[in-house]
Amino acid sequence: MRRTTIAVVAAAAVLGLTACDPVANSTTAKSTAAPVPATTAGAPAAAAPAPAGEAAAPAPAPAAAGDGDKLKDVEITGCVVDAVLHWPSAEVKITNHSSKASNYMVQIEFLDATGTRIAEGLAATNGLAPGQASVQKAQGASEAKGKVSCKVIDVTRYAAP
Repeated sequence: MRRTTIAVVAAAAVLGLTACDPVANSTTAKSTAAPVPATTAGAPAAAAPAPAGEAAAPAPAPAAAGDGDKLKDVEITGCVVDAVLHWPSAEVKITNHSSKASNYMVQIEFLDATGTRIAEGLAATNGLAPGQASVQKAQGASEAKGKVSCKVIDVTRYAAP
């Protein structure tokens, strides 16, 4: 299996493809994947370095296609603490408002009554058709005492293959 992985990574580098890292732009996690430089025809050229003594102009950030409304695709419909395990969980309704079948990863934060983060959970669904909804559960794995609140902290949406 290792040879296959190395071959795929080498092929991606030759073709100028970048590694898939859905949390690269997340404010709560940093990417560990190094981008592979694009070398395919039609790819934008790299900016030339600024002449000595002049400040370089900042490169424009890449625009995420149709990603601006992904937070509107997620609604927390329940937030409870299990009576036996005392772990928090959130029921999450994910509705695909985009024009393509999409995969979703929703990161949920669980807060105690004082607003302190006590756990995180993840809800996910794949191949959600346009207009379709899916109800998923995000589970925290820390003991919660008393009431908790649930908050969406990140949504990753990308077109399903």
